[in-house]
Amino acid sequence: MQQNHAVSPIKKTFPALVAGLSMTVFIGLAIIALGLNAFLNQNVSVAQAANQSDSQAMADQSTIQDLQATISQYQEHEIQYQGELQQAADQINQISQQNQQYQQLIQALQNAGIIQITPDGQVFVSRGQGFSPERNGDGD
Repeated sequence: MQQNHAVSPIKKTFPALVAGLSMTVFIGLAIIALGLNAFLNQNVSVAQAANQSDSQAMADQSTIQDLQATISQYQEHEIQYQGELQQAADQINQISQQNQQYQQLIQALQNAGIIQITPDGQVFVSRGQGFSPERNGDGD
């Protein structure tokens, strides 16, 4: 006999949030690395432009401005990703708190004798006559 074990929404949500959070962190770090690389290479381009003709220097200046605009975009994305990371962390904390509340509720119901959970995951609800699968089953 096979038993179907439904996965709770919390068990599905938590791994998804962790995966999303880790992917966001990875992308954010890659963006920061690219931005720093472009920013540090800016000084080399300026030094080379000093030794070149005015037209070449203007072309290099245009490239520098394009790179600086790209860096600004990356910085904006970084701020956005940090906000998303914080939002995901807040959601994880909220879900964790809800999970603790559910666990406390289940424990209180067990302690009060209202429910009993067997090792195989079956839940029996007391009808005031103690726990018995025969009395609490679908046949009543």
